[in-house]
Amino acid sequence: MGNLSINLKPNFMGLLKCLNSINWFIVFFSLINLSMCIYEDQIGKFDWRQSYVGRIKFAQFDTVSTARKIIVATEENVLAALNLKTGQVVWRHVFESTSSGNIQLLHLSDQIITVTGSNPYLVRGWDLSTGVLIWEWGLTLQKNEHTDFSEWWVQNGLLVHMVPKFGSHIEVSVYNVATGHNRGATSKLPAVWINEGCVLSPPYYTCISGSPGNQLLLSMDVTSDAVQIISKPLAEYTTARNANLNPFDTNTVIPGFLLNEKIILIRGNKFEAINIAVSEPSASVALVDSASGPLVLQTWNDEAKGFTLTAHNLVSGQRVNEIGWSDRSLSIPEPELSAVICTKTAREQHVCRILVTAADDASHLIQQEGRVLWTREEALANVVAVEFVDLPVSDLDAAIESEFDQKEGSVLAAFTRRLQSQFQQLQGAVRTLLAGDAAAADEPPPLVRDYFNLHKIMVLLTDAGKIFGMDNLSGEILWKLYEPNLNTEAAVMFTRRSARHPPHDAYLTIVGKHEETGNGLIVSLNPIRGTPVGEQTLHLDVQILQCAVLYKADAQKLHALILLDKDENVQILPESSAPLVENMYMHVADRSSAVVRGYALRHDGERVSAKNIWSVDLSGGGSQRVVWSVSKPAAERIHSAGRVLPDRSVLYKHLNPNLVLLLTEGPDPVHKDVVVATCVDGVSGGVLSAHVHRRARRPALPLHSEHFLAYLYYNDKQRRHEIATLELYEGPERWVPAGAAFSSLRGARAPHVQRHAYIVPAAPAAAALSATERSLTDKHVLLALSTGAIVELPWALLEPRRALSPAGEAREEGLVPYAPELPLPAEAVVNYNATLLRLTRIHTAPSGLESTSLVLATGLDLFYTRIAPSKTFDLLKDDFDYYLISVVLAALVLATYSTKYFAARKMLKMAWK
Repeated sequence: MGNLSINLKPNFMGLLKCLNSINWFIVFFSLINLSMCIYEDQIGKFDWRQSYVGRIKFAQFDTVSTARKIIVATEENVLAALNLKTGQVVWRHVFESTSSGNIQLLHLSDQIITVTGSNPYLVRGWDLSTGVLIWEWGLTLQKNEHTDFSEWWVQNGLLVHMVPKFGSHIEVSVYNVATGHNRGATSKLPAVWINEGCVLSPPYYTCISGSPGNQLLLSMDVTSDAVQIISKPLAEYTTARNANLNPFDTNTVIPGFLLNEKIILIRGNKFEAINIAVSEPSASVALVDSASGPLVLQTWNDEAKGFTLTAHNLVSGQRVNEIGWSDRSLSIPEPELSAVICTKTAREQHVCRILVTAADDASHLIQQEGRVLWTREEALANVVAVEFVDLPVSDLDAAIESEFDQKEGSVLAAFTRRLQSQFQQLQGAVRTLLAGDAAAADEPPPLVRDYFNLHKIMVLLTDAGKIFGMDNLSGEILWKLYEPNLNTEAAVMFTRRSARHPPHDAYLTIVGKHEETGNGLIVSLNPIRGTPVGEQTLHLDVQILQCAVLYKADAQKLHALILLDKDENVQILPESSAPLVENMYMHVADRSSAVVRGYALRHDGERVSAKNIWSVDLSGGGSQRVVWSVSKPAAERIHSAGRVLPDRSVLYKHLNPNLVLLLTEGPDPVHKDVVVATCVDGVSGGVLSAHVHRRARRPALPLHSEHFLAYLYYNDKQRRHEIATLELYEGPERWVPAGAAFSSLRGARAPHVQRHAYIVPAAPAAAALSATERSLTDKHVLLALSTGAIVELPWALLEPRRALSPAGEAREEGLVPYAPELPLPAEAVVNYNATLLRLTRIHTAPSGLESTSLVLATGLDLFYTRIAPSKTFDLLKDDFDYYLISVVLAALVLATYSTKYFAARKMLKMAWK
């Protein structure tokens, strides 16, 4: 037995080694099978991403680390580092979008120190180079109405927190920056003279107090051990009846403030008015340090001179000419100095880098003599509306189209047009041959429509009132237009004429509200060039209730704009299109009262009038309010009127073009919050379906296409996100004959509604449906998740007709068995590993390829890509082997003729037998 065990031991150890190797192979191959990715050469080929940070709130230059950067904190609650040379984002941290992520303080030393939140607060320290979090501590104060006026700053390595209690006192607390240790009890400084108009210039807190005519200018160092109040009569500095205090922009080297148009410093516990006047009331003033002493910088936008910057020496009051300049070509509306750094060269000349933030949210880094190093269009971090616009055809294609469009004329005239068109084609071919490939590569691609209409212009409307024209293939900004008076809340865009009608240009209109009056404001422009057209910028004298575009075009191929104002009067732009208004209906949903009203528009021969024909109250006793209203896309095509069932019968869809989905939300005494989805006919006012979700909260963006609808909501009872889907069917028989137009006024039956709800195992932020030109492809749902991914789901997974245990006919039809939780596979993420932060909307548009849909996701990042819901059935693959197919075709042709020859010889021989 001993000999046997000795002989088997080496074999047993070898077997263990072999099994160990096999295990490693199993692990290796399992990892390969689990990895989901796209090919490396496909990244960035049909998609692009642009990262933004939002409007700059605080900014400081990094002078410590070797790689020079600008550290910024924005109003979008983003902390980021920007490359000083290019302006690109080096690193970025996105905090909560609520008040808990609001950045209260940004301070640079050897680390980045931030204070975020709104009681409780979080104090953090970040690494300058990498943005890595080093330390963190929290602070919770006693809640009162004055904590919103808290002030923070860093002084002598200590964090100072000040809370003013107006008309009473000031509470000051000092903490160790890194540990949060309180350096003594909170100081309560008596100051009955403080009010909401005070300004802080650390460590001084300055106010204007007293009755008119006897007002005093008061200031106090809130960190001093001995309380000493600086008091001077206000009349010594200004005689204006309305005196306003304003702080300097950026961090100042000497405490001070602006009193109307005077610059006042605080030195030696005394007010000191300097002899440098503020050049413009709207100027941005900063007090910065330099090698030759403090400098006073002022910048403003002059109507005659354009962007203007001046610099004065604080000690002598003389103007520093090498820093100041005026540039009429530089358009920066209401510039504000965000950060400034000034040095001196070997020739004793000032060199300044100035970060300027404009009213349109753009950030510019400017150097000497007005040289703009880079510009960041941070308004694109808040896109509120997007419109895809087709590009015009080339001149040659336009000539060919005009040749066939002209029906009048003789045969000789048609022959002459044909000769001219052929001559133009010959000229274009000769120019292309003479130019060569090198010259063509240097020139940018022309803005003309490609063969598959994949190249488009995206018009983006931002919350700041700035309008951009962007190339969808490259993401390049082609033009921009700023309208400061445009309030973009509930603003809409209409393409009233596409570029498919040469020689007429494209026509796009934006309808919004005036920023101050709230009346209607209309901006009309050419979306290809960004130039005003038609009404240009039109200010209305009344508020707008509803707007729409007339479905009929006039002789210039322009669709009229229909406006229903607050007084229920109708305006038509242009007025010449008023006779075209017939059988037009509009609905208006009041958000606060949840009352929906329908209007019929008629033309009586002189003018168009609106008549209120129906009204529906969705308030549910006054507690509900409308949170969303969505109609079917006007340009959508319906490919099929029904679904073929396994028994060869047809289940006809309820294709109501006037259907409106209204989502209301409100509190409930029993079920906390209630969400109600109501389907209303926009012409007759009939309620086709209504569904109540108890203990549910506000839904995200709803979806509406063809005969199906979907909407997202949060189930508060189950603590999860859900999506409810609806499909409307007429049944096995059509209500109207084939080819007849649908009419909401003669419908006597209610459609059959099928519904289901599914669990979304993630937090959705936005949703959209794929769109194609003829609706031949499958419909897919795009869900933007809070994780930064965009997931593409087939509608077959959301279909309400899915049964828990499908019968034989359902299986033959191809229905997927019902499962409550939606799968979110990794391969369905269309943005692969390009994480998109704080997505708000997804916009889709059709292309010339029926298989391809264009997608733009907006939020803090912009992401553009293409999707093919039914795969690219109408397009060859990139790796298609053209040589192989050519050889096969040549072989088939050769075999065909050879077979023909030999068959003829065989028939001839058979005939002679």
